[in-house]
Amino acid sequence: MNIHTIEVGVTRAPAVLLPAAVDPAALLTDEERLRALLRVMSSKSVYDCISWCTEELTGRTRAALLAALRALVDPEDVARVEFVTYDGDDGNGPHWQQERFYLHRKDGTVARMEYPEVGEDDAFEDAYGRYVDLLDEYSALRPPLDGAHLIVDLTSGRFEESSRNIL
Repeated sequence: MNIHTIEVGVTRAPAVLLPAAVDPAALLTDEERLRALLRVMSSKSVYDCISWCTEELTGRTRAALLAALRALVDPEDVARVEFVTYDGDDGNGPHWQQERFYLHRKDGTVARMEYPEVGEDDAFEDAYGRYVDLLDEYSALRPPLDGAHLIVDLTSGRFEESSRNIL
């Protein structure tokens, strides 16, 4: 006697098999293939993938931001850079403040970052533009609460956040 089992409430699209020659990254960079893959994954697996991708992107953004900060300030003189939040008029909530941040010098003093006159130093302008883009990206990846602090250790590369909004 043949007994058939039926899974009630499970509707999944059939898995798409890829030829062996297909680049595995194409699964994640081609929308059609990615959607086919997502349809066969459980919700938990999709959330796990989102978490892994966010974690990877956060690590990359931190590394690039650290490099931009080291290009912007003198790492021989400055040990740490500290940011505080502001709540802009853009409706996106608090962000790390770009224009005003604090330099914790190796001699123990703290100073507010001062900028050269606009157009005075092209290398600084380029480094500053890169830094602004990366700090915005970091704010989007790890949204801070109003009044939070972010300290970046230029020697160790460690990022320390206080009062961060955990999503």
